[in-house]
Amino acid sequence: MLDWRSLVDGMSDVQKLVHLAARYDDVDMERIRTELLSMRRRAYNDELGIQAQHVGCAGRVGRLGNGDILSRLNDDSKRDALSIANTYNYFLAVEIIRAGQANPRGNRFYYARAVRDWTPTYWQHKDPVIVTTTDKTARAAALQDFYRYNASSLGTAKLEPRTAVCPVCLGWIARGIVPLRVALNNPGPWHPGCPHVWDTRPDKVAKDECPNLWMGA
Repeated sequence: MLDWRSLVDGMSDVQKLVHLAARYDDVDMERIRTELLSMRRRAYNDELGIQAQHVGCAGRVGRLGNGDILSRLNDDSKRDALSIANTYNYFLAVEIIRAGQANPRGNRFYYARAVRDWTPTYWQHKDPVIVTTTDKTARAAALQDFYRYNASSLGTAKLEPRTAVCPVCLGWIARGIVPLRVALNNPGPWHPGCPHVWDTRPDKVAKDECPNLWMGA
């Protein structure tokens, strides 16, 4: 994990003051955790509905309740919130140091302005990666859980979209159609901001079994 505290230790008093005022703390991490958990729960339920449709049970809705799975998603969100805050605090320190090098005589108003100008650009690049990764990790969990709890892994899958830059993603795309069990054993995402998901083509279930599908609760 990036060590922003070491950077702050070497700052001037005014730089430390600005970092203290702008850094993310426990309150910010709790806000981020809540937002990430909400995103994960929506994506998880949505993916359950998609997989139900794929097995021939359109109309079934994901209903993840309280329990071990939600606790797992919450733990993932807590871990990510800590990482997001830590990374922000690190690059905030880097920016404050950069501003100091550009103007060694800058006062706290100078540094505060530099931070205000830098922050939107930072999140402009970070937010899409966070959103995509949060969504895809939740969908991968839902994909695995759906077929685990519904005791089925028969069928095929193909990675979508069909373009990639990551060697791992390129490798899966090159393999084309794979057995569904292979896809379930190799969930993405494989890198931050990875856009890929498994497009599943499972064997259909009997219509009279649709009401019995596990849908999160």
